[in-house]
Amino acid sequence: MTGTFIAFDGGPGSGKGTMIRRTFDYVYGLSKKYDNILVTDEPTNGPFGKKVRELFKLQKNPFDLAEEILQAFIEDRKWHIENVIQPALDKNFVVIADRYKYGSIAYQTVQGSNLNRCVELNAPLLAPSVAFILDVDPVEALKRINSDTIDSSKRKQTDNFRELDFVTSLRSYFLQIPSLLPKENIHLIDANKSRDEVFSNIKPLIDEVLF
Repeated sequence: MTGTFIAFDGGPGSGKGTMIRRTFDYVYGLSKKYDNILVTDEPTNGPFGKKVRELFKLQKNPFDLAEEILQAFIEDRKWHIENVIQPALDKNFVVIADRYKYGSIAYQTVQGSNLNRCVELNAPLLAPSVAFILDVDPVEALKRINSDTIDSSKRKQTDNFRELDFVTSLRSYFLQIPSLLPKENIHLIDANKSRDEVFSNIKPLIDEVLF
């Protein structure tokens, strides 16, 4: 890895999109050295990302098609690394990922896949220079999702993915991620705070990994 790979993950309402925008603006403003920044997300628009979306449409509840979705996400992630992330890193880009393998481990486990298997499938895949898991209280997360301050596309997520039990369970798995992947540079960030406070905790950790 020659560039810098930064990943953001977290449950719904965690403020991930806001922190990605702040990170982009911060890094871009540091130096001409960081003019080349790529923001990418999962599922991708590649062939396996399209398959993930097709499977989502077939779901009647969050627990349907768990194994098929897990496998599709793994293949999409491999495609993403090979065709998007690694080529950009080889060209000294700063790559910022909106969702990565951490979210997949948490979501797919809540949806019925085996936790250890999710970790086993994702662990060998490229580790970011730094990964941030934005942690927010589930009640606060649901408040944010349903508020007018959240982007309309986010508000259109299915109700099944918003229910308190689901979000609470999802959070419990996100909190385990650093211990499940102890060799990776993963930071849990308290996202209950104000946007400025949250980013003030992220910024020095970005500084540590920039090339």
